Amino acid sequence: MKSHFNKLEEIDRTRNPFKVPDNYFARFNEEIMSRLPEKAIVPPRTVPLWDKVKPWVYMAAMFVGLYITIQFVTRENESGNMASRQSVVQTSPENGSSPTENYWSTVQITEEEFYQYLEDELAEEGYFDYMYDLYYLN
Repeated sequence: MKSHFNKLEEIDRTRNPFKVPDNYFARFNEEIMSRLPEKAIVPPRTVPLWDKVKPWVYMAAMFVGLYITIQFVTRENESGNMASRQSVVQTSPENGSSPTENYWSTVQITEEEFYQYLEDELAEEGYFDYMYDLYYLN
């Protein structure tokens, strides 16, 4: 009994069944290029100087604006601090005005509560030791 696989043995293995046309690869590039459509050559665009410098100018303007803003805010705070310092000086008992007239806060506390707060803050921050060393050790 002969099987169907025996037919494979009958094929001539010395001869290649596939064939490439003569000079196919030698003409391959030319053939592909001839099939492509013609494309116009576009010269490179020249970039104006302003377009090159524009990001740097914008960044410099941003930093100048930031500097001016910071200067304005810090000077505003300094002038505000000067006004509050002057109001504290004006409300001293020697001037005859009440301490609560130009006071910067509306919180009403007793003198004892204020001194207790200061004592707690001084103890917490370690200022008692600093003042003791400054006064007694020098």
